[in-house]
Amino acid sequence: MPPHRATRYIFASEAIMPLSNIKNTDGHRAHDGLKTRNLRGAGMRAATFAACGLALLLGACAITEEGPKGPLGIKLPPPAEAPPSALELYKLQLATRITETSGREVNPGRPQALLRSIVALEYWVDREGNISAVRVFRGNGDREAEKVAVTSLRRAGPFPPPNRALVDSSGRVRVVETWLFNNDGRFQLRSVASPQIGVE
Repeated sequence: MPPHRATRYIFASEAIMPLSNIKNTDGHRAHDGLKTRNLRGAGMRAATFAACGLALLLGACAITEEGPKGPLGIKLPPPAEAPPSALELYKLQLATRITETSGREVNPGRPQALLRSIVALEYWVDREGNISAVRVFRGNGDREAEKVAVTSLRRAGPFPPPNRALVDSSGRVRVVETWLFNNDGRFQLRSVASPQIGVE
């Protein structure tokens, strides 16, 4: 028997005929035109796939370029320092007054690296600016330095009246100030002191 050859079929209204037996009106076999149409269809599909791939690539590029830009590479300025509070400003005003009224007891230079004494006084100022109470808040046992600190504080009073917003329920303002003593007995107040020697 001759080898079997696969034959493609198309369906007509009531008959099945091999493509090789169907002719067009111009005398050419139908399968020749079908081959041509198949080639054209394959070419169109390939072109379509290529166009879709190009569109996807361009779309990805567009998304990459138009996406949100983060802060990378931007150097932010350092955060600004908080402005001094009303209490800090009032405390600075009192320290300036004490320094002005202490004369030769004030150290005109920088506090030495190793201080003789550090005396912190806690005191209260009433609505009129009078010193209503004072006590040694912290010290190193140097009674002479403590006495000088208390004397200089009381000599500077009365102070300017405090702002009403600073006054507590007792009608007073609480302040803590530190006296820095050199070996010669002269001092500076921490709120207005120059940097210590060896400390920048």
